[in-house]
Amino acid sequence: MGAKTSDTAALHALPEPREPTSSPTQAALLAGVAAGERWAHVALYDTLYPVVARTLQKVLHDTSGDYEDLVQASFERIVRTLVGERATRVANLPAWAGSIAAHVALDALRGRIRERKLFEREDVASPRVESVLAPNMERQLEARRQLAWLQEILPKMNQEQAQTIVLHDVLEHDLSEVAAIMGVTVAAAQRRLSRGHQELLRRASVRVARPIK
Repeated sequence: MGAKTSDTAALHALPEPREPTSSPTQAALLAGVAAGERWAHVALYDTLYPVVARTLQKVLHDTSGDYEDLVQASFERIVRTLVGERATRVANLPAWAGSIAAHVALDALRGRIRERKLFEREDVASPRVESVLAPNMERQLEARRQLAWLQEILPKMNQEQAQTIVLHDVLEHDLSEVAAIMGVTVAAAQRRLSRGHQELLRRASVRVARPIK
């Protein structure tokens, strides 16, 4: 009994695990996350929040509504992918996290389309006011319409092609970075980007040719 009490007291006397005093390396950070270390999860959030937030803002444009939920969903997916049974090996953590956030954003756009909430009134109202707006306002409206159209089309496209377009055209990664993030060769990333652009052009031509009702 005395020995057991002594062991318990010794355990309580042990110091708490100490957090790194300087910024951890990526390897140390990922090891800490995999081990469930609280400091590692805090450091992961601090490290990746800027790129996750920037990606969601670039893809969605409108950061109101469920934006914070999407940030949370992005981090849940990031952690789940890092610590699951099939944990992903990551070379460039920020770039990879950006691709995860882009995927979450595309999923959100698909949900908005299913709910028929994506900019349905703007296309009807804007032609009536363009003629009385200053040229810079007209350009802003046109940019908004193009963005709305792109947000509507990307979720309907092939998922790999859509994600490649987001990474390359929206997040401005070069093809070698896109290939590394998606785990494919540069040639494969180029093919996906080319086919994605062709699909966008095809859908744009259909949109222009569609008769006005």
